[in-house]
Amino acid sequence: MGTKFISVEGYSEIKSLNKKNNAHKKLNTINKTLRFIKRIPKEIRKDAKVIAKKWKDITWKTLTPAKFFGGIRKFHISSSYFEFMRTPKGIVTAMAPVLATLILVLTVCFWTCTDKPLTVNVGGEQIATIDNEKVLTQASAQMHNALSGTDTNESTTTPVIQVSYPMLGSVQKSSVSDVYEKLVDCNEAVVSDAGGLYVDGIFYGAAENPEELTSALTTILDEAKAKYDDTTTTTFNNDVQVVTDVYAKDSVKSVEEIIESARQNFSIRLETDFTAEYEKYFTTIYQYDESELDTYSEILTKGEMGSQKVFYRLVYVDGVQTDAIVKSSVTTKEPVDQVMVVGTKESYSATGSFMWPVPYTRNITSPYEYRWGTFHYGIDISWNGIYGADIVASDAGTVTWAGWDNSGYGYYVIIDHGNGFQTLYAHCCDVYVSAGDKVRQGDVIAGVGSTGYSTGDHLHFEIIDNGVKVDPEIYTPGSSYIG
Repeated sequence: MGTKFISVEGYSEIKSLNKKNNAHKKLNTINKTLRFIKRIPKEIRKDAKVIAKKWKDITWKTLTPAKFFGGIRKFHISSSYFEFMRTPKGIVTAMAPVLATLILVLTVCFWTCTDKPLTVNVGGEQIATIDNEKVLTQASAQMHNALSGTDTNESTTTPVIQVSYPMLGSVQKSSVSDVYEKLVDCNEAVVSDAGGLYVDGIFYGAAENPEELTSALTTILDEAKAKYDDTTTTTFNNDVQVVTDVYAKDSVKSVEEIIESARQNFSIRLETDFTAEYEKYFTTIYQYDESELDTYSEILTKGEMGSQKVFYRLVYVDGVQTDAIVKSSVTTKEPVDQVMVVGTKESYSATGSFMWPVPYTRNITSPYEYRWGTFHYGIDISWNGIYGADIVASDAGTVTWAGWDNSGYGYYVIIDHGNGFQTLYAHCCDVYVSAGDKVRQGDVIAGVGSTGYSTGDHLHFEIIDNGVKVDPEIYTPGSSYIG
């Protein structure tokens, strides 16, 4: 084998190279901790050899309880391991694993649990430094919320965002609102501080100048109340809002376009004052006079109508009145009460007109005329099932006869009405009044029957005018003759 020589210069170069290769690399905290832990077992291994030497004379065949416990006692008392543990070096050796583990845990927690600042870059340009990714997430969500509901393609309005860790040192951190504003400023696809029109939550477009859009809405309300007085107010009856925020450029329109697209969805509420004048009715005050009949009445003071004004607040929605709220009222003229005197004494005086005597029916079976060679001075009233039906006084008066005689009328009643007229009710099944009784018009006096000269149940009714029997149908219209 041949031998190669190198020059002094070459050796120096090689030595220098070896120095570079053998130079210790600079270790960080984690690497130093791991190296320290690796060195700990060497001391433990040395002590283990000493322990094994103490037990070399003991075998499983010769092992007895006495030897076993004796060896333990001997080891416990004279073991060089425990003697070593009583020294400062031994204490350090025992505590080193615990301290190393604690340092490792704290180091890992520091690097994993501590928020590390991030730089936010858009288009290669740094726009902010933030505490953590939550700040960027919240700012991005804020922009998402601003653009949501605007019919905008977010892929064209969302900038490309990059984050990186800056060099350690003191840096000024940006808040969520700061990052949001900078994201908006560097995004050419959106417009900030524009006014978006929302009607019942629906987006109709954004105007670059929110004040112009608000002014256009005010004009619509002013036009709706142009025909009314100054007390009239108009508002939108539905939810109409101009929201100043960030909007995509493709949603920005002219104010006229926005208003025109939303006009048919506006609902306008109009309120206006209205005054109406009404008559105010008078009150009638009654005074009662026991000395006068109940048919008596007299006006002592004639009543007069008053007047009042009622003030309303009328409500219209889209031109249709929906409410009329009374605000107040005022009496412009007080009414005058009417005072009237009425009698309370029961009246049995004739009214001068006659009512039909049998409410059960108005059918006449035999009229006032010649019959069977003689004249029939009355009318016969009958109908199926009429027996026992009520007979009423055709007018008020005094009963002069109530009973039976041989005249052929059977049971009958005569009433004197005190004005030259009398009425007669014949062939009754029974009578309910007596001579001398006073009756009012409509009082029940008897029941329909067939007593006396009668061929069936009926009422024979006569009206006598100053002694002359007249046709009852003339005084009691509305009957029907069935023959």
